[in-house]
Amino acid sequence: MKIRSDLIVREVNGETVILDLSTGHLHTLNATASFVWHQLDGTKTVQDIAHAASQVFDVDIGVAERDVATAIGGMRDQQLLQEECGSKPKRGKGQGGAQDGG
Repeated sequence: MKIRSDLIVREVNGETVILDLSTGHLHTLNATASFVWHQLDGTKTVQDIAHAASQVFDVDIGVAERDVATAIGGMRDQQLLQEECGSKPKRGKGQGGAQDGG
């Protein structure tokens, strides 16, 4: 997963502020969420980010995993992330043409 490319992101007074022009919403991230945000480059796993967070914030890996998952969950809920998949969504394998409704 990685950050949507159409968001405007700024650092203001030490906080990460995100403007989603598609919704007009402004988001402000706390220190943990801001750390997670800056790790979301599409190459790191949640476990990678949690491990780094545990070192930066000097917390147990279990606490870091929970906090990272919570932060990412909030970002997903606000639709600030784009999921990266190895394949395109599958379409139905029908016979082609119109379907019988009957």
